[in-house]
Amino acid sequence: MRSLLIGLTLLASTMYGQSFVQRSGTHLVLEDRPFRFSGPNIEWLGLEGYGPHDPFGPRYPSHFEIDDVFATAAEMGARVVRSQTIGDTVGCPRCIEPEEGKFNQGAFEASDYALSVAARYHMKVIITLIGDCATCSGGGIGQYLAWHKKTNFQDFFTDPDLIAAYERHVDAVLNHRNAITGVLYRDDPTIMAWENCNMCGIFSVFMHGNLADVAKWSETVGEHIKSIDKRHLYLDTTGIFRNDPDILGNSSVDAFAFEEYPHWDSILGVTIQHTTAETIARDAASVVKHGKVFIVNEFGWDRTDWATPEDLQHVLDSFVNNSDIAGDGFWALQGHLDNFGFQPFPADTSDPEFATKGESGQWWALYYPGRKTLVMSAEDMAARAQQLRTHAYQMLGVPVPKHAVPPPPMISSVVLGGLLAWRGSAGATRYSIETMAPGASQWKLVCDRCATDEQGPWIDPHPMFGTRYRITAWNADNVASAPSEPR
Repeated sequence: MRSLLIGLTLLASTMYGQSFVQRSGTHLVLEDRPFRFSGPNIEWLGLEGYGPHDPFGPRYPSHFEIDDVFATAAEMGARVVRSQTIGDTVGCPRCIEPEEGKFNQGAFEASDYALSVAARYHMKVIITLIGDCATCSGGGIGQYLAWHKKTNFQDFFTDPDLIAAYERHVDAVLNHRNAITGVLYRDDPTIMAWENCNMCGIFSVFMHGNLADVAKWSETVGEHIKSIDKRHLYLDTTGIFRNDPDILGNSSVDAFAFEEYPHWDSILGVTIQHTTAETIARDAASVVKHGKVFIVNEFGWDRTDWATPEDLQHVLDSFVNNSDIAGDGFWALQGHLDNFGFQPFPADTSDPEFATKGESGQWWALYYPGRKTLVMSAEDMAARAQQLRTHAYQMLGVPVPKHAVPPPPMISSVVLGGLLAWRGSAGATRYSIETMAPGASQWKLVCDRCATDEQGPWIDPHPMFGTRYRITAWNADNVASAPSEPR
């Protein structure tokens, strides 16, 4: 009987992974059941340092980095992740489209692996088709303008040659065959939705451009995508529906999204509508009124967006209690590096004022379970990370489980003199270190949960030639992992 139950569970998991998320009116469904979600944005799954720069980018993330961040997302209750760089990279040697019309199949390697890992965790992925940029101004749209020697941002939405160039990029992504799974992206149920752009219409709003052109462009792109792929959702994130509600009538669009950041209200001069839980609810209501799904595909979680944990909780509760909101994604989750510690801060700065008011990972990058930044204390980030975790399970409608047991750490280097570095464990809050002296037969605890991923490599206060080391990770429930392999 037990083997039968295990078999049925595995079969159900396989079927779940092979089902497409669909729209039923203003709601999402999966396997004919309501589907709501919360999860992280993980921009860098296809290419690191492409949008918000890091010191090592643009570069492809390692398999470990991808494994680690999905394990972290799963620990946080994620059901969906959104990643721009799986589908949008242009204009750099490691990009999907390094030069116009020339596509780099090798650039899909990290994306292929990320989708295979997402499937392993039964997560869905929202893929942006044009977003940021590493080497151009104005985001990825700026690269298309540069290729065509255009300077008017509005031309991207109206010039037939530019539209055709973008559609060729879309075709390359949708028709790519995953080298790991063998599945074409257009046929992969792991993908939840194709997103047309990353708030690309906002430039037209600020520049008083013709928003009807943006709405028409969105419909043209949607029709093109649906002519190739009729099973995936089409998500509009032009961001213009507040200013041009007519776009909500576009027949090709399944869902509309908006990015909700009080952080940017004053910077962008938004004086009519300050972002609050109530204004987000109005966004949702206006979309649902037109028979479409609403998603908060980016929202800020830190103190520059919501001054106190109570303010953040009010917003999270409003998402859970509002059936007009199908899902949400916080910006943005980082992970561990291969050898030691966390990934660097994207778009880093050493200026505390800029860190608080400008565009920097010092305020928006979330490291789980917590890390000190110029804006946040490690304790505040850790507390808010737990709020996000609880919220994700509430969106799923299930009890919040105990924290996952971390995977065993892996010692990456032992330098003569007792300098010890290790590959971090997803969900670990602390690490213990044991030593075994030459000729000894038992391990000796020399560091009882005294080390973290945020600190530098651990230094043995009593190093001895020939000493062996092993490390154990501890989670937030004070449960230990299996120890690392000795080294």
